[in-house]
Amino acid sequence: MKHTSLIAVLSVLILASSGCSGRVEPSGGSGGSVVADNEPVKLTMYQRGANISDEEFRVLIAEPVKKKYPYIDIELIHADKDKTPESLVSSGVMPDLVFTNALGVRTFNELNAMEDLSTLIKANGFDLNRFEPNVIETIKSLGAQGQFYAVPFSINFTALFYNKDLFDKFAIPYPKDGMTWEEVIDLAKQLTRLDNGQQYYGLHPGGVELKSEQLSLVSFDPNTKKATLSGDGWVRIFQAHKAVTDIPGNQPPNNLAAFQIDQTLAMSAAKGARIGELEDLYNQGKALNWDLVSFPTFREAPRIDAEAATHMLMMTSTSNHKEAAFKVMEVVTEEANQSEMNKRGRLTSLKDPKIKENFGANLHSLKGKNVKGIFYNTPAVNRYNDKFTDLAKGQITTAINRVIKGEADINTALREAEELANKQIETELKKQ
Repeated sequence: MKHTSLIAVLSVLILASSGCSGRVEPSGGSGGSVVADNEPVKLTMYQRGANISDEEFRVLIAEPVKKKYPYIDIELIHADKDKTPESLVSSGVMPDLVFTNALGVRTFNELNAMEDLSTLIKANGFDLNRFEPNVIETIKSLGAQGQFYAVPFSINFTALFYNKDLFDKFAIPYPKDGMTWEEVIDLAKQLTRLDNGQQYYGLHPGGVELKSEQLSLVSFDPNTKKATLSGDGWVRIFQAHKAVTDIPGNQPPNNLAAFQIDQTLAMSAAKGARIGELEDLYNQGKALNWDLVSFPTFREAPRIDAEAATHMLMMTSTSNHKEAAFKVMEVVTEEANQSEMNKRGRLTSLKDPKIKENFGANLHSLKGKNVKGIFYNTPAVNRYNDKFTDLAKGQITTAINRVIKGEADINTALREAEELANKQIETELKKQ
């Protein structure tokens, strides 16, 4: 879809939302427009960064909202190369709501397109104490002057997924909750082999950034305005990551296909989104014989997981229907809907342990699985993040890839990544 087509599509949706009453409503004030009770409202929701399928949107957002407020309809728009936050802002045609993550919120903040929800939260008695404290702190950190830009939806956790058939095939004991990276790497060495002409891979280690979260490594210092990608901590996680890729033969061309389709990958350290994909395979009659255990940890940080990645809903400052949009936020975070979401395999952001006990109860692929492994570790404390942090983080993947390819040793790759990040940061600082 071309950019002009995007504008046309969104324009129709926005005009529909304002045209029901035959007038365009003003968007001034934190409460937005005043809409008469039961007057039809059409909202648009833009998805970027945090994943949500059309089915999940229908069952977890659109239908619960429609049931409680029959006059509210919501349309989901997925991001792609033609539908970026920048193109939406430049076109002047904005959605009412955005389903995103912390990076997405920062992006819209840079574009001055976010609504501070503080007034609506207070006016509607929206209780933030219901949610996991670290999730609320993450959202608070996105507002430099105390703004509260989003409400939590779900939490994307980490786990070590493994193929039981491959462990059985090679008579290797299954992994257990509480294993360190070193212990999992030892298992990977035993499982990586060429058997009857077929290459099998022991472990895909996930991203380096997940490991940096476990050791609370910061990539940018807001006091010095400098990148911080050097030091023993960064060397440590690069060494751990490289130890996986250094296993002879342990270089799967595509970790998702190798684990889910080809079934040649024994273990995958990944985000919880894998569960939805595994459920889809089950429903297609292509079920894997798999299970999960807790995400591997470092000896020096026992039972410390990666940070809990929060999927959240934010409101745009240009929305003509702020009150209706906030009602959507209220509905999807109600206990009944969060419980249903949790049963469907999206971890609730509410802190009530009774709701968490039902995690994945409605998923066929999770029957008999080690669900408690998801809760074995404690999520790491969320670190400071801003646009300069994102610039520094952007150099991490490039650096580890250079190490893996033998283009640079670890210390050199980190030093040069830090230098490149600082150049980018300096350029951005000059624009302020």
